[in-house]
Amino acid sequence: MQLFLLIFRFEWRQFLRQPVQLLLLLFFLLMSVYSLYNGQSFVQKQLTGLDTLTNNQQANLQELISRFHTDTTTAQGKILAQQAGLPKVVEFKAPPIATNPPQALAALAIGQRDLLPYFDIISSKRDILTPPNAEIANPEKLASGNFDFSFVLIYLFPLLIIILSYDLFSREAEQQTDRLLAVQSGAINRILRHKILFRLLLISLLTNMLSIIGFFIHPAAAALHLPDVLLWILVTNTYLIFWFAVCWLMIILRKSSQLNALILIGIWLLLTLILPAITNKFAGLKYPMPLRTELVSNQRQTMTHTWEMPIPQLLKEFYQNNPQYLSLKTDGDTARYGNKRFVAYYDLLGRRMNKNVMEYTTAAAKHNAWLSQMAWLNPVAQMQALLNATAQTGLSDYLYYQNQTSLFQNQWVKLINGYLLSNKKLSLIEVQNLPAFHPAKDQTRTSRILVNTLSIWLAILLTLLIARQIANQIAFKRKNKSTY
Repeated sequence: MQLFLLIFRFEWRQFLRQPVQLLLLLFFLLMSVYSLYNGQSFVQKQLTGLDTLTNNQQANLQELISRFHTDTTTAQGKILAQQAGLPKVVEFKAPPIATNPPQALAALAIGQRDLLPYFDIISSKRDILTPPNAEIANPEKLASGNFDFSFVLIYLFPLLIIILSYDLFSREAEQQTDRLLAVQSGAINRILRHKILFRLLLISLLTNMLSIIGFFIHPAAAALHLPDVLLWILVTNTYLIFWFAVCWLMIILRKSSQLNALILIGIWLLLTLILPAITNKFAGLKYPMPLRTELVSNQRQTMTHTWEMPIPQLLKEFYQNNPQYLSLKTDGDTARYGNKRFVAYYDLLGRRMNKNVMEYTTAAAKHNAWLSQMAWLNPVAQMQALLNATAQTGLSDYLYYQNQTSLFQNQWVKLINGYLLSNKKLSLIEVQNLPAFHPAKDQTRTSRILVNTLSIWLAILLTLLIARQIANQIAFKRKNKSTY
């Protein structure tokens, strides 16, 4: 313990006396603060958009309610009174909204929230491929990504770790102080372990302080939960330990400072740029990502074909698929622009499109699943997925939200179709108590994150075992050399 404290005091004084390292640390600190500001600004824009959307829906809903109390002594008032409670008017004026608001840690890791829709307008028409329910891929964002705190952690902090640690032993050897340290302490590796531990604690302290700042700037509407905070701290510190383990392996090899820096930068390029690019290329070859434009084209053709079907045949298929509505069947069902034709049309269109959508989602799921499996081989890719999962901004979180939206839409379709097929209106109380979207919580998220961190810990253990084996071999060779 005495040696431990002595080395820590010495390293802290050495650190303060080196202006270059202080300037580098200040640079990374400023980049981190800016990334937090950038993430918070992005989250605030989405929250503002959701607030505007909610306010507009509330205003439209109040307008619908006011039609039940309109003055029927005027021509305009009579028209509004006749439209009060009509299911088509209710759905047109105030359709329900499914929202996926940013969670408490979204400002720290934006993930794919800038590429995927964060709200959906629910309709009984089951049209998922037209705005605002269509995914928008911004080419600029796809190319550049987001400069958020997760970007700084994943890509920039490893460079800081390399800069502070690459010459930990080689500097002593080049200054010819390594033998003196070995004579005084008896084991230079123990001193080197204390030195790298000092740097690990320093960078970990900086990372945790910046993370705490990010916790405090979380959206007021999103509650900050302790499990998410602990998960974030666990994931980020695990990633830091991995990079320090890589640096420790290079230190044990006893190479020169230039060679250490060159190899560590090469490892950084391999894990952050080259390996992900190769993995994505193989994923595209093994499981090609289907084009969404083909899905849109298929829907247009299906819409035309379904609408041109003879009305009796269309209704026949509808009642076969929905026997619960057989009691509502009448001789006037074949009206060209009747409610039953429209209900039958959208019902059959949805069923036909489900096959194409299922093929698309199955192919996309295979592509994404293969990438997730390959992420176990690359701690950098796994780190990105873990941070997004912790902040609930990843693809899996969006797919879960999308599934909840689909369940809610089924509920809404059943409600509206019941009124349309019965030619009934909604009452004032029913309009005031329309169903709202309340998604269930994903109960498997925490366990999934903990399991996926194991890949990084395995990489850490493997790296440390290799370093230990190399250290033992070097010690054995030196012992034999001294004997002879």
